[in-house]
Amino acid sequence: MRKYFLFAAYVFLALLVRQEFHPFSRFPMYNSFPNWGYVFFLKNERGETVPYEKHFSINKRAGYVAHTFYTLFSHHGFYYSDGKEKPEHMEAGGKELLSMIVKDEATGSFNFDSLGLYRRFYFLQEDTLTFRDDLMYAQRVKP
Repeated sequence: MRKYFLFAAYVFLALLVRQEFHPFSRFPMYNSFPNWGYVFFLKNERGETVPYEKHFSINKRAGYVAHTFYTLFSHHGFYYSDGKEKPEHMEAGGKELLSMIVKDEATGSFNFDSLGLYRRFYFLQEDTLTFRDDLMYAQRVKP
């Protein structure tokens, strides 16, 4: 019984003092738990996955790509959620995002000529976690 009282007191005080903490937040990122998720990765023209940490600056990692995706789509007013983005938005957003990834990188030292930006869409289907890979955009990166 004492545990429940302490928990209730914690919630009350946190709401009173901070008015913002997980999972009682006004921000969807912190107050909801979607049954889907995105992961972004790169592949070269041979179909091999290109690791961010091996070829790109330290500030251009998976977290950077994901946050930039959401920022770009919000900025352009593109719908994103549950794998239901419009193909033309995926291409436009992918083109812009891929150009941001390769910008200021030493592309001459790459051991590949082109890159494709993929979005992996994880979702629950009949209590099974499954995924779908979607090519957002591909371009030549060697000068």
